[in-house]
Formats: sequence, structure tokens, C-alpha cells
Amino acid sequence: MLNPAHEVHETQDVHELLLSTVKQVRALHATLSALMTDVAAIRRTFLHDRADMVLYKDNLRMAIETARPIVDEAMHSYDEMIRQIQESEGWRN
Repeated sequence: MLNPAHEVHETQDVHELLLSTVKQVRALHATLSALMTDVAAIRRTFLHDRADMVLYKDNLRMAIETARPIVDEAMHSYDEMIRQIQESEGWRN
């Protein structure tokens, strides 16, 4: 026999797991974006002149400016997904 209380508890667990998973993916995306930006700036710097660290800072700044709109859009999308999950009552089959 089906136990409705058990099914509700499982639905809540899945809901919490989904919310937690999206938050973790969002954090990983932000971290990966920062790492990729830094690597791009380092690569540009060392392809030009190893001694010129000012060039690195300039390249990093340019890479950040290039990546920022993309990362901001992704973070906004994750925030919206998190908000929708939090506001939902749980998903039913």
C-alpha cells in the first residue's frame, strides 16, 4: 500500500536535493569562469613577454571585462532557477 506521508517526504527530499545541486553548479560555474579568465590572461602575457607583468594585469582586466557579461548572465539564470525551485511546492509525477 502506498504511504502518502512517505511520498511527500521523498518529494521534499528531491526538491531540497535539486535546489542544493543547482546552487553547487552555480558556484562551480563561477569558479570555473574565474579560473578560465585568469588562464587566458596568463597565456596572453607569456606569449608576449615574460618580464612584463603589467601586461598580465592589463590582459587580466581585459579578460574579465570580456567574460563579465557572460558570467553575469549565467549567474542571473542560476539565481532565477534557484528562485523558481524555492517557490515551487515540489514536483509531482
